[in-house]
Amino acid sequence: MRVIQNPCAAGARVVALGTFDGVHRGHRSLIRSAKRMAKEMGVPLRVCTFNRHPLEVLRPQDPPELLSTMPEKASQMCRLGVDEMELIAFDRSVADMEPEVFLDRLRNMMDVMAVVAGWNYTFGRKGRGNAALLTEDGRIHGYRTLIVPPESLGDGTAISSSLVRTKLREGSIAEAGDLLGYGYTITGTVAQGKHQGRTLGFPTANISPWKRKALPKYGVYTCLLETEGDTLPAVANIGVQPTIPSGNVTVEAHILGSSPVLYGQKVRLMPLAMLREERKFGSPEELKAQIEKDREEALKLFDMA
Repeated sequence: MRVIQNPCAAGARVVALGTFDGVHRGHRSLIRSAKRMAKEMGVPLRVCTFNRHPLEVLRPQDPPELLSTMPEKASQMCRLGVDEMELIAFDRSVADMEPEVFLDRLRNMMDVMAVVAGWNYTFGRKGRGNAALLTEDGRIHGYRTLIVPPESLGDGTAISSSLVRTKLREGSIAEAGDLLGYGYTITGTVAQGKHQGRTLGFPTANISPWKRKALPKYGVYTCLLETEGDTLPAVANIGVQPTIPSGNVTVEAHILGSSPVLYGQKVRLMPLAMLREERKFGSPEELKAQIEKDREEALKLFDMA
């Protein structure tokens, strides 16, 4: 898959439009529909998205935490068969662009055969661009338009990036994964920490995640830790370490079993289930006793006890 940051003129394309934060089940349904259409037409599928979440510009005082970094988003797109992912530089000029101008530029850049977008996709100045405008533009300029309805839960609730964030904040990891269609992960580099875990007898890999990445509710989780060459069972604390505070939000994973040296390695942590919420203990000794209980419970869940 090509990632395009400086687009140039291209030939015939099916184009999928969206922000696609998290590439959840609704997004995946849309991409698969677009891919089928591209195959039928015998042309590549290009996903046009933004190089940052639009709310970082439109609501800079309160931007959302993100479910996927750009590399994570690109990885999911590649797995879905996307041929090209164009990253449109989103700034105030793009935010203020009239939607008709946005579509003109899209059509002038390539031979648009079809456009696929979600039912609630908006674009252009004040969000005036919508499904109706896309459909009318396609009728005028001779390309097909497919507006994809939402994927919904059994009770009719639409799957959305906001709902995934809510489930993460609740610590409902399995439900978040069900909405996404894959296990939620936290990618980062293992950094030198204060070695508090080792001092307590439980050495940990201190993972430095992307600062805008949405994290689950603070607590202790069973996890899988994917390294450069292996996938290891682990138990991780995500939070602010209230008993021995470090002053930062940390992600620390204790590997269940032999622990390789991981400093400097890029790893991926997949929380599986919350064991307990984070809380402050009366002393380091109380914390150590609880960590031992957490470890024993995790070993049982992994059938390693």
